[in-house]
Amino acid sequence: MNPWEKAALCLTIGLTAAVLVKLWTIGVARSYKALFSYLTFDFLASIVGLYIPYPSKAYAQFYFFAQTAKMAIAAFVLVEIYSLALEHHQALARFGRGTVSYVLAAAALIPGIGLILDKAENNGSPYLRAFLLFEQTMDATIALFLIFISIFMAWFPVRLRRNVVVYITGFVVWALTRSVAVHLNKHFIGNFPASNVVNSIHICITVGCLLFWLTGLRRAGEMRTAVVGHLWNRAEGERLAERLDAINDSLERLRRK
Repeated sequence: MNPWEKAALCLTIGLTAAVLVKLWTIGVARSYKALFSYLTFDFLASIVGLYIPYPSKAYAQFYFFAQTAKMAIAAFVLVEIYSLALEHHQALARFGRGTVSYVLAAAALIPGIGLILDKAENNGSPYLRAFLLFEQTMDATIALFLIFISIFMAWFPVRLRRNVVVYITGFVVWALTRSVAVHLNKHFIGNFPASNVVNSIHICITVGCLLFWLTGLRRAGEMRTAVVGHLWNRAEGERLAERLDAINDSLERLRRK
């Protein structure tokens, strides 16, 4: 790790700590407990990572553990995001949470199935192949769900607390950037200049997300609301809002039967 990367990592650690303090002091740590847990683990893992020699076997083992735990917590963040985005449509929220949970659980099984079918492959560690497949599959699945919720929020005129808008926007950018960076770094294995460029861009966007949360999350943001989605056509937006209410009511009736 070169001096610039180490300084940038220290900056992200400091900003992550500041965001955690902000979430706690404005009283939303419990409301957004999945995000708070994710950032807390990221903060602690980053500090521990500073004291493990890189590259080394110990660092590789720590990376496997930390990334697996972060992806698991990110899955809970994704479920929390669906709950918050659809907090005024509880039947749709339950359907969304259930769908996310089942699909992520199925995605987590793909690496094991891949290893069973990959009996002819003897090169490299099977644990490394399983982890890389697990990471790619989970990252891609989480990214697809985040893209879907982004499209949903852009299309349907739903009313959300301002803090929820800040939370979701920041995490969508954070997670999608990380997913792209992981994919590109695997593609550029051995190409250190290209990997350095990818990592530098990733760090800059991560810092931007942390600053966005730090400045955008406020105590008053829990009381103030904003309508997001279909702002370019209010008449069509009202029609879509009625359709969304009708879908939610239909799901609620089905649940009661």
